[in-house]
Amino acid sequence: MNKTLKTRSILTAVVATICVFVSTSAKAAVVTWDANWTLVTNETGIQTLGGYTTYGGVNFNGSTTTINNGSQNVVFTGIAQNASGSTAGITVGSTGFAFQSTGSGNSNVVSAVGAPQTWATVLDRVIGDDNNSATIDLSGLTLGDNYYVQFFSNTPDANLNQTTLISSGGADSPAFGAHASGVTRYMIGSFTADATSQSFAITGAEPSFGALVVGVQPAAVPEPSTYVLVAVAVAGFTGFARRRKL
Repeated sequence: MNKTLKTRSILTAVVATICVFVSTSAKAAVVTWDANWTLVTNETGIQTLGGYTTYGGVNFNGSTTTINNGSQNVVFTGIAQNASGSTAGITVGSTGFAFQSTGSGNSNVVSAVGAPQTWATVLDRVIGDDNNSATIDLSGLTLGDNYYVQFFSNTPDANLNQTTLISSGGADSPAFGAHASGVTRYMIGSFTADATSQSFAITGAEPSFGALVVGVQPAAVPEPSTYVLVAVAVAGFTGFARRRKL
């Protein structure tokens, strides 16, 4: 292979890499889901997973409160139906939800351990949908950071939301499944942000959600030596290209 062909090959590889990066950044990140919805019986159901440095919650009854999950406090920002608010440094919004319950009895969670309000006060107020057009959106994400979202779903009627599932990045969560009246379960989806926003489509027979928790794990910062190696590589490539012009 002559030098001219080598130069063209290198340039083609660089352009191809850039194109792949741009293409990937334009798509929603693929979400990895839990294998099953997990039953919630008290405030210890709030997951603050290891390795994540920032946690925050959203309470869809519109009231801001703090709940302790047995190891740390998690602040839940109150967000009403089809509104948005900030938690864990990002913005969480909901759109297309057809109703919001303001009564009690939507959850079997009755523990009073969480202060200043009980965990039940978070789950007993829900937003729901009956036309398969609802979404929950995260925005203000940082490319390369890892995120998990824990969705809490419940309903006052047995089996009403058994077909509830969440879709994002081309991946569907498992369906909620058969349940008794008032049962609350959670589902966790995790992903690495390749855009500044991520949308979660909600479908099923009148799916309803009382709260969610978000965890953030910043991307690893390269060592200074890595920057030096990159700079040397770029300088070497630039010098090579200049020599070819002479």
